[in-house]
Parts: sequence; structure tokens; C-alpha cells
Amino acid sequence: MPRYLVPIGGNEKKTPDSEIFREMVGLAGGSKARIVVVPTASEAPGDRGRDYQALFSAFDPESIEVVHIGERPDASSPELTRVIEQSTLFMFGGGDQLRLSSLIGGTRLHHALVERYQAGGCVMAGTSAGAAVLPETMIFQNNGFRLFRKGGIEMTKGLGFIHDVMFDTHFVQRSRISRLVHAVATNPALLGVGIEENTGLVIEDETTATVIGTGTVIVVDGGAIEVNHIGYVGNRQPFALTNVVYSVLTAGVVFDLKQRKVIEPGPIAPPKSMVPKRPRPKQKPSSSTKP
Repeated sequence: MPRYLVPIGGNEKKTPDSEIFREMVGLAGGSKARIVVVPTASEAPGDRGRDYQALFSAFDPESIEVVHIGERPDASSPELTRVIEQSTLFMFGGGDQLRLSSLIGGTRLHHALVERYQAGGCVMAGTSAGAAVLPETMIFQNNGFRLFRKGGIEMTKGLGFIHDVMFDTHFVQRSRISRLVHAVATNPALLGVGIEENTGLVIEDETTATVIGTGTVIVVDGGAIEVNHIGYVGNRQPFALTNVVYSVLTAGVVFDLKQRKVIEPGPIAPPKSMVPKRPRPKQKPSSSTKP
């Protein structure tokens, strides 16, 4: 069965007609979906949990459970592990991603989630902080430096559902392009993915990523970087960086995360009749010799 990862840029529309929630619940089995929500990242987890429970109830799934992890021992419950084994949609709410990584990372719950996701048939989703924590590497704060200064961001280990990709959220609204470029500069093997609010990605088998929602997804690719001085300058000093490539994706565009290229331009692409045709190269006249 395919594996689905759904990172959301935050501040998503929380109504039954939301494309993002319809897509997630549909992939999870519709009326047969068994949903688990973890609002741990929020400063008001009780309120957030009730909000998501009410929202998902509108889709009439088979079950909905809200699980708050207040301390690390809460993530080691055998009963919780059994709930995860039966889930078809698991969603991390927004807030502070460091709460999620520090309370869940390395616990019985973390291992159960990875196993459940790898087995297929379970949608693993997160919004805002809940999206940032999904990959192997995550950004968790700015250090208040001026833009493009070494050491201006902090990164740590996420939950590892996908590798070699980072998600940054509220991307357009909070003007986070500089910090994502900074993160890519630290290791260009990492692909930076910035997700606008009320926008998400449906990632199948950690490879094909389809944009859903109303905004944009910005992909920052450092694979072609030539000059990169971040390893040479001192802390808080500006660093030179050249040949960073970025792409702007909208709803329906499909991006291959392994090949780092668009494989489906989406529904707003111009029809073929409007695409300029390349002129045919002129053929040289063939020479003939008379007998």
C-alpha cells in the first residue's frame, strides 16, 4: 500500500468543505477512517484538540481520538501503541515543533508511528509545527540575526518520516525565504520546501508531491550551488552563496522530490496550442552528382 505524508503550511481552513481535510480523510478511508490527533505542540492543547475533533466529526469517520502528550512517559503507553496500529490518519497540530520532537522523539509512540507509516495505509499529516517535525531534519527557530548571517537559524532532528527534505511553514506570510536558503546552505543535499498557509502537499512514497490548497509551495534546491562560504565565515557574519534554484508551485502541480523537478505542470498550464513551436532546423539541400 502507498505511504502518504501531508505537511500543511498552517492556518488551514477548518471547515468540512476544506480541500485539504477532504483529501486527507479520503486518503485515510473516508467513512472508514480511524483518526488520531495530537495537539501537543499547542499552548492550549485541550482547545485545539476539541477544534479538530469537531472538524473531523463532520466527515463521519469510524473513530476519532485526541491524544495529548504532556510528558515523555505519556508516549510510552502500550494502549497508545495499539491505537496507532489501528489508525489510518494521524495528525500533529500546530504550535512549537520542539515540544513534539523533545516529548515524542525516541519513545514507544515514535517507533510505533514510524512502523505504522512504513507499513502503508496510514496518512501521516501535520500542520505548522506539526509539518516541520515530520522530516529527518527540522528548523525550530531563528536566532534574531540579520538575514543571511551564519548561525541565524537553529536546526535539529525531526521524527524522520522523510529524509533529505525540510519543511518550513507560514512561508509567504512570515517571509521565510532567507531562513530556508540558509538551511539549504548548511547542506545542499537537503531540499528546502516552504509551504504557504492553507496549502499543503500530498507526498506519496516520499517521492511525488502534489500541491493542494489555495497558496504556493516554494522549493529551494541547492544542488547546483557553486560558491558556498558558510563553512568559512565566522558566526554572525554574512556568507556568499551562488546558483541557488527555487521553484514556485501551485495547486495541482506535481514535483518529484528525488529527481528535483516538476513532472506534472498542473491544471493551469497553457494548452499546447498556446505553446510556441520551436522552428524546425533548415535542411541542407542534398547534393546529387550526374552520371
